[in-house]
Amino acid sequence: MSVAAEQDSSWKEILDQYFPEFMAFFFPKIHQDIDWSRNPEFLDKELEQLFNEGNAGRRLVDKLVKVYRLGTEEPIWLLIHLEIQGYADPSFAQRMFIYNYRLYDRYFQPKGIDPGSAGRLDKVISLAVLTDGNKRYHPKRFHIKEWGFELSFKFPSVKLLKYNENWAALEANPNPFAIVTMAVLRMHQDKRKPPEERLSTKLGLTRRLYERHYSRQEIIDLYRFIDNIIRLPEELDQEFRQEVTRYEKEERMPYVSSIERLGREDGLKEGLEKGRQEGKQEGRQEGKQEGRQEGILILILRQLKRRFGEQAPEIEQALSALSLVQLEELGEAIFDFSSQTDLALWLQAQAKAHS
Repeated sequence: MSVAAEQDSSWKEILDQYFPEFMAFFFPKIHQDIDWSRNPEFLDKELEQLFNEGNAGRRLVDKLVKVYRLGTEEPIWLLIHLEIQGYADPSFAQRMFIYNYRLYDRYFQPKGIDPGSAGRLDKVISLAVLTDGNKRYHPKRFHIKEWGFELSFKFPSVKLLKYNENWAALEANPNPFAIVTMAVLRMHQDKRKPPEERLSTKLGLTRRLYERHYSRQEIIDLYRFIDNIIRLPEELDQEFRQEVTRYEKEERMPYVSSIERLGREDGLKEGLEKGRQEGKQEGRQEGKQEGRQEGILILILRQLKRRFGEQAPEIEQALSALSLVQLEELGEAIFDFSSQTDLALWLQAQAKAHS
């Protein structure tokens, strides 16, 4: 997987895992108007189907999220169309307009239609976060004016470089996206610096995860983001991992080193060590498979928690009993689930198929 693809994947994962925190950090006023007692519903598959990605141009991440408005008598939902833009594209504002209109045309329901429990769509809101390093690039509006015709499309747009102006506030902010922002900003600042300085930056950000007293899962999630955003040569990467392991032992919190390079390596460090110690090819392959299987299970449990809440013990037990192939299939199918019932039906079908 290329560096760009890994960074793209890191943004997608962190948004899926911490979308309420993302909104609270970058768009706090909007966050206050959303009913977070209803889990956000990610409609990325619908977004892919609606647009021809081949003609959309190169970009970082786009998301489509269904949320409910707070304090309404009947359920009213909105679609948040979100773009994480990683380079200066002169046609970006135009694309935001086109996407917004097509989504509105696809999903809008006139008042009075579908007023039941599913509610109705109120608006399609487009938001942008610009992660590039160009200080002069900050699109916020698409405008056409000719012969008395005028169209103006304005969208909230956050520029990550602006956060450099108040670094102390970032350091004091406990929101996970403060760390995310710091990692991206440091990546831009250190791009032309010696690799040793990037190593120091990466170690400093990783230690900060522990100093902020994040939960074990938050530390692992944010570590993975930092790890993909700030890249090191192999020899310094080894030094970085050794230093993280040493630091964890000192703090008695072996979080990151227990799951090393999830999604990028074949398995956990323990699995590889098992294969080496036994000195047998079978042991090595078994270790890799066990590590990969455990890593995929952790990711699936995290996705399910974000979408549908905590899972019952019997569901977690059923997931733990799945094979590696089944977990990989579930990893694809989960994005099509709209409720906990879909998961239960999928598990029942797997049980019947393998009974």
